[in-house]
Amino acid sequence: MKVLQSGSLDIKSGGPALSTYLTLKGLKENGVSAEIVMPPLRKGGKLIADDIDVHYTLVIRNRRFGYMPKLTNTLQNLGKYDLYHIQGIWQYLGHGVASYARKNKKPYIVTLRGMMYPQALAHSAIIKKISLLLYQRKDLSQAACIQATCIEEMNYYRSLGFMNPVAVLPNPIEVANIIDRPIRTNSCFRIGYLGRIHSRKRIERLIYAFYTLRNELHNAELLIIGADDQQYEEFLHKEVERLQLKNIHFTGFLTGKEKDEAIMSLSYLVVPSDFENFGNIVTEALVRGVPVIASKGMPWQELEDYHCGWWIDNDQETINRTIMKAYETSEMDRIQMGMNGKRLMKEKYAVDVLGLKMKQLYEWILYGGTKPDFVYE
Repeated sequence: MKVLQSGSLDIKSGGPALSTYLTLKGLKENGVSAEIVMPPLRKGGKLIADDIDVHYTLVIRNRRFGYMPKLTNTLQNLGKYDLYHIQGIWQYLGHGVASYARKNKKPYIVTLRGMMYPQALAHSAIIKKISLLLYQRKDLSQAACIQATCIEEMNYYRSLGFMNPVAVLPNPIEVANIIDRPIRTNSCFRIGYLGRIHSRKRIERLIYAFYTLRNELHNAELLIIGADDQQYEEFLHKEVERLQLKNIHFTGFLTGKEKDEAIMSLSYLVVPSDFENFGNIVTEALVRGVPVIASKGMPWQELEDYHCGWWIDNDQETINRTIMKAYETSEMDRIQMGMNGKRLMKEKYAVDVLGLKMKQLYEWILYGGTKPDFVYE
């Protein structure tokens, strides 16, 4: 079986690049020949890994749609594939691959990447409505299958009138050389945020929590890990200064060993966003034995089911109360929560586990047989 995915492995693309890479890696570990076609790396960008066969296409970068004038030629020159897998929507790359697959009578899959949630559709809404009319609805409705990362995402997709099969498969997480490491006993209570520094992430809620609880949280720190929106980051720094908080630290964008060390140093990870499709940052924490506090803007009820964190309303009072609850949790109970999170990752989210499920999906599409239990029609 030979598969071509389209998307990006540029480390600057963040979570989508990581989950695309781990999907490809999981397929290769399960004997599938999987490659990717992607735009050239952005200035300062680099591949998230070098063990995947990568093909590049031309792109006119000053156009919003990412027009690729020779995409068809590129796909023809790459040769024949049994199936195409498109990561994300709205961009010319995905549309071009879908059109090429249909023309050559080959099946294709589209991974939504959270782009059909109401909150995502509300951003640049007019352009997206026009895109749906012109090409995107056809690309989606004629896909052999759609991949959603959770039931909620599938339901939003269905609510727009699409009836084709949907495979509900979460993003994979690398567990090798990570999951078996011991959970650290921390010298202080350290809450962390990890991810893009952007206003929709509502990171200020953590700053305000630390201010409100300043007399209760002794020997406590807030670590904000990430970068992106400079204006919003400046706002956060100014709020920290205005409130005269000395226990809040910004690390900037971290990768590799530095990122790993920062996550491992946390007592808890907190994700206060109003909306996240899946949240790779949750799995990055859980696989390291760090319990997570996530808002109900994310599909993470498993935090409660596996007792490896809290799944909460994202108003300020609830965030404050839950951070205080975490602070009052014994170290023994925190470590047990961490072990529970590791078990969840190993059983349901490991690269090899989800790679096998993706292979089963491909085989069902190509050869028929029994429908996988994670596919909904």
